[in-house]
Amino acid sequence: MKNLHLLLFTIVLAFSIPANSLNAQSSDKEMRELLKSLKYEKKINVIIDFLKAKIHGKSESDFVYVEDISSTEDWATLWETEYKPGLCHDLLGEFNTNMFDYGYKIRFENFENAKYQIILRVSSISTKGDIILVGYILEHGQKEYLQKLIVSGTGGTFGSKVNLMGDGFKRAGKELARQMNILFKRGRLNNGEYEELLEDFAPTYPTTLRFIQPDLPGESCRDF
Repeated sequence: MKNLHLLLFTIVLAFSIPANSLNAQSSDKEMRELLKSLKYEKKINVIIDFLKAKIHGKSESDFVYVEDISSTEDWATLWETEYKPGLCHDLLGEFNTNMFDYGYKIRFENFENAKYQIILRVSSISTKGDIILVGYILEHGQKEYLQKLIVSGTGGTFGSKVNLMGDGFKRAGKELARQMNILFKRGRLNNGEYEELLEDFAPTYPTTLRFIQPDLPGESCRDF
């Protein structure tokens, strides 16, 4: 009789769990497994986008304009041809190096035909070179992202404005590798520690919706 009561309780409990809850658990598990499986990819496309960046409190175009009129050099051209590509190179260099140190042999670069991609959208760069990026991992050609990333890097102490930014981008690359290593092992991240930063520095980026617009017209480091 005791066993019969236990069986009846189990059956009632099973039917009392909402179907959508079970589906959510199953979907969450599938997503974690998918994210963990990314470590077997040989290459992943990376796009670094400055489209909505706030640099020293200004839009990218306003920041470049102020620097250009204050310089004896063609600063605007240097920004597009040397400085900005250099920042992207700094981030990706640290990212790839640290991922290799973690034991992965995936190449993260400009691979337009790769199955998966990471879109890193620069949110803010402070006068000290501190940087915050909002990242999205998604399958190529899709608008529904698989994972959101909030990545920060502390700027430098000495040197030019671009050098300070370079230190921030390098540390952001190291932090991105740390998060990706956790993602490859666990299939999920706890971004709670970054949500306050996201609200302060990136209010225009989607935080709860799972859709983004991956088409990036012009303002990116696709050709670094």
